[in-house]
Amino acid sequence: MVGMETYAHMRTPSPATSRTDTRIAAAKPQHTWAGRVDVARLRAAFDAAALSLTIGAEEELLLVDHGADDLAPVVAEALTGMGADSRFHPEFREAQIEVVTRPCLTPADVGRELAVGRIDLAEALRGRARPVSCGTHPTAESLGPMMDGERYRAIATDNPWAALHMLTCGLHIHVALADGDRALAVYNTLRSYLPEFAALAANSPFHRSGDSGASSARAHLNRALSRAGVPPAFRDWDAYAEFVAWGRTGGSIPDPGYHWWDLRLHPGHGTLEIRACDAQTDVADAVALVGLAQTLVAWLAGRYERGESLPVHDSYRISESLWMAAREGAVLDLDTGEREPILTRIGRLLDVLAPVGAELGTERELARVFMLARSCEAERQRERVDRVGIDDLVDWLADETLASARRYHVRAGVAAPGPAVFAQSESQSTAEE
Repeated sequence: MVGMETYAHMRTPSPATSRTDTRIAAAKPQHTWAGRVDVARLRAAFDAAALSLTIGAEEELLLVDHGADDLAPVVAEALTGMGADSRFHPEFREAQIEVVTRPCLTPADVGRELAVGRIDLAEALRGRARPVSCGTHPTAESLGPMMDGERYRAIATDNPWAALHMLTCGLHIHVALADGDRALAVYNTLRSYLPEFAALAANSPFHRSGDSGASSARAHLNRALSRAGVPPAFRDWDAYAEFVAWGRTGGSIPDPGYHWWDLRLHPGHGTLEIRACDAQTDVADAVALVGLAQTLVAWLAGRYERGESLPVHDSYRISESLWMAAREGAVLDLDTGEREPILTRIGRLLDVLAPVGAELGTERELARVFMLARSCEAERQRERVDRVGIDDLVDWLADETLASARRYHVRAGVAAPGPAVFAQSESQSTAEE
């Protein structure tokens, strides 16, 4: 992610007008946004970016016991065992961990780093737990303890139902885009494609040993969080700055790190962060989604530079389509309201993106996207359960999580990078942050 800056936990409360306001604000640690909120500061990383279209990913994984399906709250032991390896970070619960990549030029580079991260994590966990990549644990009744920390406690206080009942894992994709005005225009239009990402990436059909009736139970569980789902459009950077300042006034949203929408501007990294995707079991599927994100952002940025007016749809229309995408893998036309199978929609979109994909070299990833439109990972989970039942589903997911990483690493044919070369800033990721 271009223009990374190191975040530091701070406890600088916003000005408060009462004891209650002070308590609320002080309960929420802030990033580096404790000072003045202004337009120049919020868009600085975009304006200063030397490169556009670099990409990176954050992959949230579950930790499960060896020989059992239960969640294993061993993230602290795993992090200690791996030392100061900046690729790995804690998540909201002790049975979760996050793998992050460096800024990369190609989706294949992202794939190599995700694959190596899984392999190294599995080695570090040997004998204690296994990593599993999917949107939710399909059978767990107990979610285990949450991580101890000031930020985690603040999130749990604000989102009590989520703290008790939510355990979800996502794939977050960052695409850097230089120039603040261009980035904001692309962000406003990229919101309209969140249903497509959600449908393609659905990978959590089961919850508490039953079929949830949705392709992505994660998408529904995440609605327990404040500021989930479709983000608002912002007419300009002044409007964005006004929203950030408004959220800080009462301590409700201390900084942009508390924007948990399915897409957000990331002023710290200078990226557009797509957060609508379930974590993918197969590394190649994660890479395909990264390739789609890079190509789509490039296409929208090119249209903006040619002077085209990019469409900005109402959030409630996108939300309705997103709900359908998470439930059954279809989307709604945001202009006409007509229902459309995801395969039809993606086929037409890929035709439009093909020239840009050829320029970027993402043809392979876009071809895999079409395969996901035919059969996403949620459908593969259901097919597995139909054949052999749900009892071995977690074992199968664990095996595929690691096997796909090894396949991708062998195909890449590149030696694994050591921890020292990773320069990711201190993670602030918690509870689908």
